[in-house]
Amino acid sequence: MRLSLSLGTLALCALLSACSDHSDDHNVIVVHSGGHTSVINSNIGGLAHGSLHLGNGDVTVRADGAPDAVINANGDLQIDQHPVAVNDAQRTLLKSYYSNATMILNDGLATGKAGAAVGEEAAKSVLTRLASGSPDKIQQDIDAKVKPLKEAALKICADLGNVKSNQDQLAAMLPAFKPYGNVVGSDDVEDCKKDKDD
Repeated sequence: MRLSLSLGTLALCALLSACSDHSDDHNVIVVHSGGHTSVINSNIGGLAHGSLHLGNGDVTVRADGAPDAVINANGDLQIDQHPVAVNDAQRTLLKSYYSNATMILNDGLATGKAGAAVGEEAAKSVLTRLASGSPDKIQQDIDAKVKPLKEAALKICADLGNVKSNQDQLAAMLPAFKPYGNVVGSDDVEDCKKDKDD
């Protein structure tokens, strides 16, 4: 059981470190209560020019040299704690930005759980193959189990790409959002995909 737990932890750590070259910039505070898991705080850092913070039901966009921009699920926008008037098209984009940023977290947590499960399955394969006298099959078993995990992790990159698309449109359509128009860079999305392919 200890080997199984260790491999599950290893798989999860490998996944988190693959999210970015700046793995120390990613943190999540999770509360477990009565069998339910609630995420109360998450920070997605290591981006081109800032970070995203998810907490209290809001997405906070932090750009270098600009005050915080806060977006809620209704598409309301506050910059430096002041409400910003938006039209219907802008509100739709803000809602999409919020939704896609939230999906980064949701897909990240789901992939992390899958990683822990893969670790347990890998441990079973190691024990089974060693007991059956075929240790040369261990790597093959592990590779087969990791492939779906990599595919799941690519969803995070797609979510990040969607945030960038929303970001670019908002920066073009909403002058107040222009300072936040390069928080997620093209390199962030490409690097994410390359990390998942390694």
